[in-house]
Amino acid sequence: MKILHLATFLQGGAGRVIADLATAQRAAGHDVTVVASRTGAQGYSNYDAYLNQLEQGGVSVRLVDSLFARDHLQNLQVVRALDHLFPAGAEPAIVHTHAAIPSLIAMIYGGGRRAAPAIVQTMHGWGVPKTAQQAETDVAVLNRVDRVVVPSFQARDSLTSLGVAPGRVNVVRYGIAQNRVELEEADENAFVEMARARHRGDLVLACVGTIGARKNQALLVDAIAMLRGRLSIYALIIGDGDGAALQQRIDAARLADAVRLHGYSPAARRLGASADVLILPSQSEGQPLSILEAFCDGTLVAVSNIPELAELVDDGRTGLHFAAGDSRALAETLIRFAALSNAERHAIRANAREAYRAKYTVAQMTQSYQIVYGEVLRGPAERSARGRAGTRRRVTPAA
Repeated sequence: MKILHLATFLQGGAGRVIADLATAQRAAGHDVTVVASRTGAQGYSNYDAYLNQLEQGGVSVRLVDSLFARDHLQNLQVVRALDHLFPAGAEPAIVHTHAAIPSLIAMIYGGGRRAAPAIVQTMHGWGVPKTAQQAETDVAVLNRVDRVVVPSFQARDSLTSLGVAPGRVNVVRYGIAQNRVELEEADENAFVEMARARHRGDLVLACVGTIGARKNQALLVDAIAMLRGRLSIYALIIGDGDGAALQQRIDAARLADAVRLHGYSPAARRLGASADVLILPSQSEGQPLSILEAFCDGTLVAVSNIPELAELVDDGRTGLHFAAGDSRALAETLIRFAALSNAERHAIRANAREAYRAKYTVAQMTQSYQIVYGEVLRGPAERSARGRAGTRRRVTPAA
């Protein structure tokens, strides 16, 4: 099968999923191409690790501007590139898009074809702020593709509440592979610091994710400050983004020796696995890979009880919950964790590993997408109509 993935950027958790899925599809014998934006924007870019993974896996990669900008001329440049890559008679069977603008580009490309390719869009999250017009446009696009895929039931409910037709939405959980990333010097130093902290009796925490209000690392800093004198803690905060304000918060709380900002690292998973517990105090989420990695690696987790994380982590069975946005609740959860017996910790790890094996492998994700592809390819009438309409009138991106 010829599969084309269209993504804004290969970055963060979504980029990891795209790279793993495309690589697995290529290994299964499919003809796979990934097209993403060439030029980064503020806070957005392609991770070299993902580009390298795709190249090493035999996946063809093209970078063209732009699948991110809501700009008609830039989007048409991508359409022209696709026309060159896949001329008439050589179209992909499936165009798998990973955001609304890539889907719009896929529609324009397919609109000029007598038999329009099937379009499956994965909606990795709705976390990026949108204007009312942008949100309306994106919902309209989601209601025009052949199928929408989300990683959780909570994400499905969120999309349908925004106006996406329920019958168009499938749930395909993310899959995680075994860890393959090598350590860099900065990571080796971090491992040494964590080992020293554990040797002196500290509870060692890790928090993984892009720094900012959505992941809410500030809540962890506040909780640790509350526990001064009650519980000795060392925390490593790992992730890209502007950490200046968070560092100021750490310094103001006099926690510079207890909380360290590590920045982005391809080895974030290995660092997280070396902690006693992985903390995720998010205010909103899709399906965070850091938790799935922890399940796979046997790392204990504590998460805010937002619906997306409550669906993923079973409190007391595969991890611990605390009230979202409540630093005191997080502090009490850390005390609760420190009091767990070895037998209780072992049971939680075992349950989490079983959840990983049952639901969250790359093989299961790849197979589930193949089922979705098969379903949409068995219903070509709507796509043919869309293709014939597209030869008369091309779709124009909204601002």
